[in-house]
Amino acid sequence: MERLTVIILICLLAGLSECEEMGDQNEINQNLITELSYEDTKAENNNDVSADPGSETPATRTVNKTTDHSCEPNIYMVLKELGALEERQKATVRALEETNRKLEASERKVAALNSTLTELRTTYEGQRQVAFSAALPTDATIGPANFLYPLVYRHVLYNVGGHYSPVTGYFTAPVQGVYYFTFSSFWWGRNTGNSGGSLYHNGNRIVSWYGHSQAHPISGSNSAVLMLQVGDKVNVRLWENRQISDNGNKYCTFTGFLLFPM
Repeated sequence: MERLTVIILICLLAGLSECEEMGDQNEINQNLITELSYEDTKAENNNDVSADPGSETPATRTVNKTTDHSCEPNIYMVLKELGALEERQKATVRALEETNRKLEASERKVAALNSTLTELRTTYEGQRQVAFSAALPTDATIGPANFLYPLVYRHVLYNVGGHYSPVTGYFTAPVQGVYYFTFSSFWWGRNTGNSGGSLYHNGNRIVSWYGHSQAHPISGSNSAVLMLQVGDKVNVRLWENRQISDNGNKYCTFTGFLLFPM
């Protein structure tokens, strides 16, 4: 746009120079016409001596028909067009600045949306990564007890997300969804008695195992698929007056994981 303005100014100056040259040429032509008129008048006066002195002579009747080619209208038009061009240029600049502001605002919104989307994706993926497995770290027999004994599987094999507590033995659901749980048990059976227990969901018995033997070791297991809400708790409890045994082989385990969120 600045180059166009410069070009217009150069053209304007060139036009002014041309007009000045035309003006000088017109002045020369005017002088020649005057001289020619004077010579013609002198010749006619010599031929017509009796002419009335008070009458008009051809010299006085000579009309200057030369036209002064003024450049002022063209200059005004160029200046007017130049002013209109500058206004259009300013309007274009304002429009571009407004467009740039809108683009910057849109870019900020897109960046914010991308950040939010990344956070949601990270949260969602983190919620989907829910799984644990733990074993009883004891080389002895637990029980019998005269109450429902919560089993605490302290030897953690895997606990992604940290939603199983090796202190309390409870799994706490971090997200609403469908979960799978399984547990296994073992008892030496060396003394008269039996073994049994259940999987509990928020204090409600879900599935159980039971075994009885007076001379041989017994084992049991069970599993369940549960629909859990956020904050629901699941654990395994030993029945009253029952026993469970384990050693370094880790016969007794408690495992669970998220199948899919809801």
